[in-house]
Amino acid sequence: MEGIMTGEKRSRRQFLKSGLALTAVGLAGCSSGGPAGTDTPESVFRETSVSGNALRVTLREDHGVSKVNLIDPSGSIFQSAQVATGATTVELGLFDYRRGWHYTPGDHTLVAVNDGEEVESTTIPLTPELEITGVEPYTGGRPTPSNRANLLVTVENTGTGPTWVYYVGYGNAPHSAANRIPTTDYARSTPLLNLEKPESVDGVILDPGDSTVLRGIRSPLLLSQSDHCNDFETDLTVIVSTGVGENGQHELRAILDGDPLRANFRGTCSDIRVESREGETQ
Repeated sequence: MEGIMTGEKRSRRQFLKSGLALTAVGLAGCSSGGPAGTDTPESVFRETSVSGNALRVTLREDHGVSKVNLIDPSGSIFQSAQVATGATTVELGLFDYRRGWHYTPGDHTLVAVNDGEEVESTTIPLTPELEITGVEPYTGGRPTPSNRANLLVTVENTGTGPTWVYYVGYGNAPHSAANRIPTTDYARSTPLLNLEKPESVDGVILDPGDSTVLRGIRSPLLLSQSDHCNDFETDLTVIVSTGVGENGQHELRAILDGDPLRANFRGTCSDIRVESREGETQ
């Protein structure tokens, strides 16, 4: 069975992953520059990194910072964290899918504050980007029509901000129920109820550079009585719904052949192949 090639983006993902640990040089803010001919003061920011649903900020040892603010793209304070005496790290939450809040994608400003005065600021890009890198027929579980008509979808976050995924849906799939994609706040806050795979929170939260394999609760390749299994071709779109930013999409062609599989008024075919249609003239 054929699937979408998955090895082409490795170098880019590695670059994005490493690029999130920003050095003090890269974090120099608007208040750190000095006049010509003088040394540039060392930044109070050592590095930033994304871990799960939080932005982790590391400060230099003698930072003199009492608070760190995260300003969203609109110019409003999105998060603020007090820096404990002697501490050199703080974490700023970026989303909580269970409670239904999240950051706005775009350039954010990290501001170090001491006694109400701004010490330094720097720009932090936080924009997730979902890329579907692999789709293949599901061959696990019991050999029921629903299982054999389902697909495994590999999705990667190639952006600069974290997100979570909560649904795998389709456009123009033979099984019409798979084309109904929920967009409610409840659906976004209950990803593990909408997915057969993964089965843990770790699999639905995607840091920049992370990937996961998904299987939705609706099988797109269930056929009606009028369809058959003699190289039956169907074009469809796989859609991975994300809690932050734009959904991931990929154009597919499925070819169904072999013997009919039917049970409880559901049917599909024993031999299913999936090909990418990306780059085809529409």
